[in-house]
Amino acid sequence: MINYEDLFSATADKIPNSNKLFERAKDKLLSPLVTGPYRAPANVIFIDRGQGSKIWDKDDNEYLDMTMGYGPLVLGHAAEVVIKAAQKAVEKGTNYAIANEHEVKMAELMCDAIPCAERVVFCNSGTEATMYAIKIARATSGKAKIATFEGCYHGVHDYAMVGSMLSAGTGPADAPEPSLDCGGIPDNVTENVVKLAYDCDESIERIRALKNELAVVIIEPVPSGYPINMQAFLRKLRDVTHECGVLLMFDEVISGFRCAYGGGQEKYDIVPDMATYGKIMGGGFPVGAVVGTAAAMKSFTSSGDIEQDFAQRKVFAIGTFNGNPITMQAGAAVLEHLRDNPEIYTRMDKLTADAKAEINSWAEEQGIPFKLIGENSWFVPFMGDKPFCHTRDGHDEKHALRNVVYCNYMRHLGVYIPDLHIIFFSGAHTEADAEQFVETSKQVLLAMKEQQMF
Repeated sequence: MINYEDLFSATADKIPNSNKLFERAKDKLLSPLVTGPYRAPANVIFIDRGQGSKIWDKDDNEYLDMTMGYGPLVLGHAAEVVIKAAQKAVEKGTNYAIANEHEVKMAELMCDAIPCAERVVFCNSGTEATMYAIKIARATSGKAKIATFEGCYHGVHDYAMVGSMLSAGTGPADAPEPSLDCGGIPDNVTENVVKLAYDCDESIERIRALKNELAVVIIEPVPSGYPINMQAFLRKLRDVTHECGVLLMFDEVISGFRCAYGGGQEKYDIVPDMATYGKIMGGGFPVGAVVGTAAAMKSFTSSGDIEQDFAQRKVFAIGTFNGNPITMQAGAAVLEHLRDNPEIYTRMDKLTADAKAEINSWAEEQGIPFKLIGENSWFVPFMGDKPFCHTRDGHDEKHALRNVVYCNYMRHLGVYIPDLHIIFFSGAHTEADAEQFVETSKQVLLAMKEQQMF
């Protein structure tokens, strides 16, 4: 195995065409990585095409893709069911910005699948969905404050960027304080955000204490930065929010249609008042949605009379591409395929569980502090010297350094993993793919051990 000090130059030699594109990108783009500078800061690879579980860069290097578009591609790249639906849709036009049958069908599919869904509103991303949902919750409840969990991820609007997974944490671990994660956000945003700690009774008591101020408690049923089973805690949240008259919202942008067809609500048998969606439901196209009970969504539901809606101060949220016919048809094709083929979930979950178990057991035998942590078909690596017990552990300096080394080695050896994000298996991954991921990980971890990185 190549030594780490030679890794970046060796990788650069493999990607001359990507390197040229990177230089062009630096001259014009605010960030040469279209999804942001956190994905793979060194040796940026520009992708040419994808098929199934594989992607190829502009130099025709093949990679086993463990990003899956950062979650949406549950059926893999260029899935036949998606391609056919999208091609059929494009032939009839790309956008109307007028009502179309396909958004009605998608809404029906979602209401059939999602326990809390009685009403649906579409948008274009998970960020938009959580932004809409917060407005709806505030308007419905008449209260201003929202509660989110330290280490959460709800997109990149102002209220989502307070103590998110980008934050190392502020204040006591069981009673975090709100802090801004980046520039460009007014300081007073934190005045209306309460930060809670996962899986902690202190959080339940704080909700009780603040019940007259809280519009909504927002949680990912499987948190991005802390992907463990928290069914018992979710049940406590549901009970206390019912008791206190506070709305409960599940952010299912990642978990929706992935951990089960009905998402986290089906998996844990807990029904919130509202939920947000994106990723999988778009079939690989930009999408977002807010769903909820009729009571929770009443501040958004239109009377059909614009003047009356304005008089009643209904939430105003529209978009040129909301309910786009291409997205709706491609997304509906994916949802119907998942609904009619539940064995996809069983297979993805087994591939993931087996891979995690083999690597975790092997790493323990080797004395390497490496563990894959996650639920269902997605997981994150952790390489700190101490056990992973809190979202703040994800900012452990040793873990952060080792993670960058691990991910760069994996990409060099043909397994694409970003420096910062969740790792996904999909319905297109095979047992051979899982074996490649496992064996490449072992090869990398042994090389890191030999170079005294553990």
